[in-house]
Amino acid sequence: MKQEPSDEVKKEFVQRIVEWYRQYGRHDLPWRRTSSPWQVLLAAVLLRKTTAQQVASIYPQLIEKFPDPASMADADEEELKKIIQPLGIEHQRARLLKELAKKLVEQYGGKVPKNLDQLKTLPGVGDYTAREVLCLAYQQAQPLLDRNMIRILERALGIKSEKKRPHTDKTLWKKAEELTPKDPETAKAFNLGILDLANKICTPRKPNCPACPIKSICKYSRSK
Repeated sequence: MKQEPSDEVKKEFVQRIVEWYRQYGRHDLPWRRTSSPWQVLLAAVLLRKTTAQQVASIYPQLIEKFPDPASMADADEEELKKIIQPLGIEHQRARLLKELAKKLVEQYGGKVPKNLDQLKTLPGVGDYTAREVLCLAYQQAQPLLDRNMIRILERALGIKSEKKRPHTDKTLWKKAEELTPKDPETAKAFNLGILDLANKICTPRKPNCPACPIKSICKYSRSK
């Protein structure tokens, strides 16, 4: 890890992202308008290897047809595949969703657990997805360290992992946890703000630095 930014800079970084998200975030995404753990988990699993826009196009129909794990566990697989076909790899996705739902029904009474370790035992649920459910559905202040946060932390604050797979770096997770606000609602806004900033402005290539809310404290922007 390189030299740490000051506490003042880190505080300003978090505050600006939270404020920007509240004004400009993608609040229209349907899974952001629910606190249902099942609906949040369903979206998190579907969002892998596809875009938010693609998932949003089939999500309302999916949760209407399968509003809880029990209905998904009993789903006709062909019908399920037809709904999620626009996302691609529908055979694999349908199988995973049914396995996930069956485990929730059989081991957790049809409820999504609110414990990190229990969530990580579910099919298709890793550390990031488990923390996403805890943060967005169970109001727990959790860091959501994915490639988006990794990119923004490195560009803006110079916080970088030396590992080939940064998302597995425990030290980097610790840094993300220290940045994440302790208040659950603010933590949620911060995490979603990072995602949306990475999607709209701090893109992997040709970031739109002039439009960025953190440009004046961002190392990358100031070095250009």
